[in-house]
Amino acid sequence: MKKILSVLASSAVLFTLSGMDSPDNRTYAEADAVSAATETVTYTTDDVKALQNYILGRPDESDLSDKQYDLTGDGCWDVFDLCLMKQAAAGQPETPEGSDTIVVYFSRTGNTEKIAGYLIDITGADSYVIEAAVPYTDDDIAYNVSSCRANQEQNDKTVRPEIAQPIDSLDGYDTVFLGYPIWWGEEPRIIDTFLESYDFSDKTVIPFCTSASSGISASERNISALVTIGRQLAGKRFSASASENDVRAWYESLPLTE
Repeated sequence: MKKILSVLASSAVLFTLSGMDSPDNRTYAEADAVSAATETVTYTTDDVKALQNYILGRPDESDLSDKQYDLTGDGCWDVFDLCLMKQAAAGQPETPEGSDTIVVYFSRTGNTEKIAGYLIDITGADSYVIEAAVPYTDDDIAYNVSSCRANQEQNDKTVRPEIAQPIDSLDGYDTVFLGYPIWWGEEPRIIDTFLESYDFSDKTVIPFCTSASSGISASERNISALVTIGRQLAGKRFSASASENDVRAWYESLPLTE
């Protein structure tokens, strides 16, 4: 990786990409304006890798639609932007490898997944998606059908739906955010499966849920009674329309340093 970046940086003075002005054609005023604009943006090694992949035409599933990668202000992303970004990223403090926080969530309709995604972006935490070995269909969660799968599971607190690909261990994490939809006023039984599969006695667990109207309190009580938890913080219910700012405000209110 370092060799590729070095080659690209060296090449920046030797050629220009299609449609790109030579640096000599840019005025000092333009350069100062670009410099001032980019000072407000923090770039990481992940940004450097993403821009490099873009320039080299490598497959990359990252969503770059809202990224501010035009550091030169010429209307395109090119090797000059990469050189400036590399310089900016080098001035940022190094991010420790690995995270002591993980966001774990189960999401059937996508509402909880959206909230979890916001939380992951805000915290930089690792993530793990709980998926059922037998996936839930629309018919399985047809609330108005008394015999549907979810109804039967929620009516029997001993049911433990199997998880498709259990995470190997949580030993490297101190804090676990646990997300789920509210089904019939409680956490889905597959959340109970997850909780009973690991040791939380030395961890901080923070529940969050999505629901149209039901609160999170019943599920919080169920969780605390089900397994031994080192510290369980008060959870939060979000609606399907909750924004990233809503999630950020909640996260910043948490007593994580106590």
